[in-house]
Amino acid sequence: MSKTDLSNDEISKIIKMYSTEIKSTHELGKRFKVGHKKISKILKSNGILLNKRGGQEKNGNSKIIEKSKINRYAPDSKNRKLVAICKKTQKKFNDINNLSGALTEHIIKTYNDPVIPLNNYQRKKIEIISGKKWFEEYFDIVEIEVENVRTCKLCGWETKDHDNKTGCFEIHIQNIHDISLDEYLSQFPDDIHYHKKFIKNKKTETDFLNDQNFVICSLCNQKMKVISNTHLKSKHNMSSREYKLRYPNEKLSSQATSLIFSKNTSIANINAVPSWSSQNEIEIKNFIEDLGFEVEKSRNRKLLNGKEIDLIIPSVRLAIEYDGLYYHTEKMGKNSSYHLNKTIECNNVGYKLIHIFEDEWVLNKNMVKNKIKHLLKINDGIKIGARKTEIKKIEFKEKSVFLDNNHLQGNDSSIISYGAYFNDILIGVMTFNDKRNMTKSIAGEFELTRYAVKQDYIVNGLASKIIKRFINDYSPKKIISFADRRWTPDGNNNLYTHMGFKLCEIIRPGYSYYNSKVDRYKRFHKFGFGKNSLKRKFPELDFSKTEKELMTELGYDRIWDCGLFKYELTISNID
Repeated sequence: MSKTDLSNDEISKIIKMYSTEIKSTHELGKRFKVGHKKISKILKSNGILLNKRGGQEKNGNSKIIEKSKINRYAPDSKNRKLVAICKKTQKKFNDINNLSGALTEHIIKTYNDPVIPLNNYQRKKIEIISGKKWFEEYFDIVEIEVENVRTCKLCGWETKDHDNKTGCFEIHIQNIHDISLDEYLSQFPDDIHYHKKFIKNKKTETDFLNDQNFVICSLCNQKMKVISNTHLKSKHNMSSREYKLRYPNEKLSSQATSLIFSKNTSIANINAVPSWSSQNEIEIKNFIEDLGFEVEKSRNRKLLNGKEIDLIIPSVRLAIEYDGLYYHTEKMGKNSSYHLNKTIECNNVGYKLIHIFEDEWVLNKNMVKNKIKHLLKINDGIKIGARKTEIKKIEFKEKSVFLDNNHLQGNDSSIISYGAYFNDILIGVMTFNDKRNMTKSIAGEFELTRYAVKQDYIVNGLASKIIKRFINDYSPKKIISFADRRWTPDGNNNLYTHMGFKLCEIIRPGYSYYNSKVDRYKRFHKFGFGKNSLKRKFPELDFSKTEKELMTELGYDRIWDCGLFKYELTISNID
């Protein structure tokens, strides 16, 4: 849950940050772990005029940001230079514009939870709004004096080429003193900082004693950590691609270097700030925060070690994925196990994960909100005891209207429907079938196909009451039912298990079809697209092809779910 009290120091910081650099109450809420409404209240009570929504960043609109150029820091004169000094370690860096990525690498190693912009757009945005580069949260850019000359300690000879960039110092000691740089530095080790290339070469010599630290260019037999494009172009007039084509079995980088690249990429990916969040994802986040829960920053990459999770609620160990339909199709890389694997991986680290498909949020927002509140154990609906309800069989039309308004899957084709009434108001529906699509029908076996309670009502014990009425009327031998794993975080602790059902099977993921040109917010059930159905609708197609190939021709792609839990209740289990 979010914090309730803030210290005077924290309140002062909030006012200062809102007035200078962070113009978003939501962003400040994340920083200080409180709801954005509390931030607004603090600002208003201190006489701070709030910006209108969408206008927080007057100079930071996308067009200005895209057209702007990133400024480069440079010293005011040749006798001075700029260095970046880490605020935590005081380590100095000459790469004050972070062109080599050295500052980013140091930040990742030094700070526990750094905020790293993902791309140039975000970096420019920070620079335009705050007037500083993003890494200045961790570094001070300081101007220092450059030494005028460097002196040879053997004879007093002077040069302005402090770092031996031209090689003149090395030439001097060879020609005048007839010694190598190695011999000079063994006498005067304090001067080694002038010779970065020498340090690098010495380290390379040591590294290359281990064959995991180098690769050999097949064209010139030179040992290198990486066979770079620069080396290939300058020495052999060849690109990396041409080299790989000629030597397909040769590696371009050493094993040790590849591991470093992989590790740094993984760390950067985990700490990277997402470039955007969809409006619907933001709506879900704001809804949960308004309920009083702290939601971690969007698109967390730490929980699953680099894999993105849209929203995380640490206090209840619940994670939420908002799955846009277009971006969660097979052609966008979301294969049959994608959603399920994330669910299982979250379970393995102690979190429950639910998936909200785009059509559910857009078309049935209130239903989804109620389901989220149920998972968060927010019971703010109208509470009625099941004993106060009257159970009746209801007609198909009444059942259909109720399910369309109160169940995410909407109406079904059930032949048996029960309604629960309170003061002549229909507040709950449960439906059954003895002829099922999922499995072949068995005498005496029924499927519980839908159960829904009227939105904003809470009726504890109602499901058990309707089940008992159904058993009295039909004397079934067994009742089975299926639960969507996207919305059932715990297969062994839920409404079914509380009614005495046993988990008997875990069914692998299934798919729906999607075509944004036909309907942007609709997943089509696969049962409507079997080959027999397609022959009636599209007789001109080549039916020697698979169903998937035919549907691809028609512009449809598949979206996979997380599979189902199958439950069964033998009647001997009911008292």
